[in-house]
Amino acid sequence: MSTDGTQGRAEMDNYQRMIIWSTAWALIGGMVVCGKCMKSQCITNSHVTFPHEPTCQAKENVAQMPWAELHEILDHERG
Repeated sequence: MSTDGTQGRAEMDNYQRMIIWSTAWALIGGMVVCGKCMKSQCITNSHVTFPHEPTCQAKENVAQMPWAELHEILDHERG
């Protein structure tokens, strides 16, 4: 199971998971940025839930902890 609680992503290969992650998020200057609401989170706050705008259309459909999900993808790739 993925860090966002959804099932199915664990069965995807890392290439697919990285495409999905990078469709929802951007890495800009050490910040993860939501592609819908444009809110950002620095890596030092990676242990807390992402602070989407209240009206963000993506917040229910993406990982709640994008740094953790990215870490999981990268760790799985490294083996």
